Amino acid sequence: MKTAAIGVGAIAGTLSGFMAREGNDVLMIDPWKEHVDAMNEKGLTLDGIVGEYIVEVEAIHTDEIPRIENKFDMVIVGVKSYDTKNAVNAMLPFMKEDTWVVSPQNSINEIQIAPLVGAHRTIGCITTISAGMYEPAHITRTGSVSQSLQKEPICFTVGELNGEITERVQTIADLFRPAGKTLVTDDLWGQRWSKMVTNCMVNATAGMTGLLSHEVRADKETRNQILNLAIETVKVGRALGYNVKPPMGDFSLEDMERGAGPEGNEDLDKVLQGSPPEVPGRPSMAQDVIKGRKTEIDYLNGMVSEKGKEIGIPTPYSDAVSQILKGVELGEFEVGMDNIQRVSNIVRTYYAK
Repeated sequence: MKTAAIGVGAIAGTLSGFMAREGNDVLMIDPWKEHVDAMNEKGLTLDGIVGEYIVEVEAIHTDEIPRIENKFDMVIVGVKSYDTKNAVNAMLPFMKEDTWVVSPQNSINEIQIAPLVGAHRTIGCITTISAGMYEPAHITRTGSVSQSLQKEPICFTVGELNGEITERVQTIADLFRPAGKTLVTDDLWGQRWSKMVTNCMVNATAGMTGLLSHEVRADKETRNQILNLAIETVKVGRALGYNVKPPMGDFSLEDMERGAGPEGNEDLDKVLQGSPPEVPGRPSMAQDVIKGRKTEIDYLNGMVSEKGKEIGIPTPYSDAVSQILKGVELGEFEVGMDNIQRVSNIVRTYYAK
């Protein structure tokens, strides 16, 4: 199967790298020239909790896309959410009528992709791995609290927009399994929103504080913030009709709300804290802040705020972290714990109205 992966950062690079290692025909496409050059010169290094591999790959810069001569059976879209439409449009001339377009991105980008390529070509992919890329051609898989709760962690889940379990999603799952345990789902939208909960909890909080993922969970103040962000995201997703599952084991939304209240919930708090992973890491938004790049805040907490307003669900924490993270991007606020207090002040003002 001839595959193109456009945007080969930590996640799509992991998928396409392990596919290439298994002998699949994969073309990697990325806008970072040094990354492309390094992959072609010395291969792609995949290390961390998965071991260490150096994979020989074929990579081109996005400027070279017009020179592609082939059409692909599958296109993996791994760019930032705000670049999705441009990336998909660039690859359209190289798609066949039955090309599979797979999105392992953050947020819910199927709603951007399907209008461009057709719902019949669009397939969702939820990833629950943690990974980072801080230098060209080197992706490190890190640990995560949520995965530490599982004996055999699920790394990827693929599904059709309409919930059917088809032969092609089974095939994609087989192709992705070398990168980690991969399942198929008949509830893509519920799974998507459940992943949004995790993204919206930790991404912006780590980005604004500079803390590693496990450090966000270890600190009492940030733990309170991420719990409230989780509650809002679950409420909005469920109000939209999706089967959104809370991210903390067997604890219900009601348990989470009690935990965020004055009396707290000691058992929930212990699960939320977790323990330091074998290889610590930062979520993607925190990596973007470090690299001085635009973040996906509008497509994560910002989307929760937007959908909450549309359906009448208050989202003061989501509103506040979106505001503060944008301030960090613009240089209005420095990265640090002071931003947690800024969020608290905005939320307090909201409830005082």
